[in-house]
Amino acid sequence: MLAASTDDSTLRIYDVNTQVTQYASGEHGMSPLAAYTTIAHAGTLLGFAWYPHMNRDPAANCFIESVRDHPLHLCDTQTGKVRASYSAYDAYDTLMSATAVAFSHDGTSIYAGYATHIGRFDVHREGPPVELTQTTPSRRSRDGLKGIVSCLATNNTHIASATLSGQLALHTPDTQIACVWRVPVEYGGTGVTHLRWAPNNIHVWAASRQSEFIVAWDIRDLRAPCAVVRRPGRTMQRMQFAFDASGRHLAVGQMDGRIEFHDLNALDCDQSNALVQDDPNSVQAHGDLVAGVSSHPYYPLLATASGQRRFCDPNPAPNCLRVWSVPAQYYCA
Repeated sequence: MLAASTDDSTLRIYDVNTQVTQYASGEHGMSPLAAYTTIAHAGTLLGFAWYPHMNRDPAANCFIESVRDHPLHLCDTQTGKVRASYSAYDAYDTLMSATAVAFSHDGTSIYAGYATHIGRFDVHREGPPVELTQTTPSRRSRDGLKGIVSCLATNNTHIASATLSGQLALHTPDTQIACVWRVPVEYGGTGVTHLRWAPNNIHVWAASRQSEFIVAWDIRDLRAPCAVVRRPGRTMQRMQFAFDASGRHLAVGQMDGRIEFHDLNALDCDQSNALVQDDPNSVQAHGDLVAGVSSHPYYPLLATASGQRRFCDPNPAPNCLRVWSVPAQYYCA
């Protein structure tokens, strides 16, 4: 499955099984993508996340989404209907809108980030969260995680979060804060907008808006970044990156429409601020800023989406969604 959200608050879901079958059978060229489920929303779509154990079972084909001024909704990918709702309220009994959502590694819990809280919901139980942790004692306090939670990423042991104030944190599975650190001034922008765990579950990568770099830390030593990738990103828009199916390459979208591939085998975790690759391979994928990058979990396929808001531009570049086959080499034991 492939999902894409657009500026009209609509989520479109595409079935890429045909493209995967064509690639596996060695056919040249791919059929065009066509959305088979379209979900319109009454408010701004703030985020969504796939169920981590999706398979051919229709019961496992679902995702969680967050819409402004609405509870979290667990939706069916086939019909778009809501299966369950999860809601969290503040001290004034006001519904809070989740600004970031993620499933736990085992798929039994849903994590949601809010302006001043992080909550954990039981997938099998609708309603209020099982845990709701305040990220900072008070607005004036310097302790805790400051800012609106903009990103969440989970692995099998930790939950990583980031805020629009440029801070990052590691949480235990019950949402308690284990440690907090900040993007260095020389690499930071105006807030973290994308966060991912590396396939080794040791490095956490973050990209900030209005920043020229993507920064990685080793969670065993958070005193300084262990890797830095230069990526011009002087924009307030979210620009994503992704790891390929083998976990060897980092695919990064660029403002000029290119996609760069950085070899992670060049990563030296023993030297602070090590560059992954000085001259990465790149391909011209779009005619405008590449905002979305996502890789297939099993096949060497990469999905990219382009587009940005432009004002007073009589000839804007067309926005599009594309699926690419990435050359790969397999090794047999």
